[in-house]
Amino acid sequence: MPHTKLHEEQRYVFEIAEELRIKPELVYHERPTISCSEKLDLLKENSDFKDWTLDRIVKALYFNRNGLPFIGVITPEFGINIKPKEIFPKVLKISRGKAERYWVNPKHVPKGMSWGTCSPFPLVSSVGTEISDLIFLNHSTIRDKLVDISVGGSGKEMFETSMHLPYGAIYEILRKQFGDRIHILT
Repeated sequence: MPHTKLHEEQRYVFEIAEELRIKPELVYHERPTISCSEKLDLLKENSDFKDWTLDRIVKALYFNRNGLPFIGVITPEFGINIKPKEIFPKVLKISRGKAERYWVNPKHVPKGMSWGTCSPFPLVSSVGTEISDLIFLNHSTIRDKLVDISVGGSGKEMFETSMHLPYGAIYEILRKQFGDRIHILT
């Protein structure tokens, strides 16, 4: 299966997807986007995506705290802010006080990504070093539906490229690749 437009260290996405009989599809857009709502508007210009809703655009947020490794949260876009103090204590057993000191910084994202292209599929070398954990927010209403994700990267073409695959497949691929560093919150 081709992996053009993905970083070499993201090859695992297609390899594991093939094992799981999932077929992720790279999608090339006519113009760049940097937000979930922009991506949805662009997709809806194509009649194949007229029924898509904002929750089918999935984002990866990488939270940072004073030089500690990132903690990533993968979630559908709901138009609300994700609050680490509500998620990290449940999943990672971090105190609410410590969790609320994590923040998203547009100038500081994991290797192989730019603000606006943060992918749920980090580089292999980033997990366990630069990224300590990834938390997948499970939403059963879209688990089997195709969703749109950014693939990472930093060139203009990466702001014009995304991937479609079932929402639940994101967790399955990550769990198979990174094991206990991947957590699910239902």
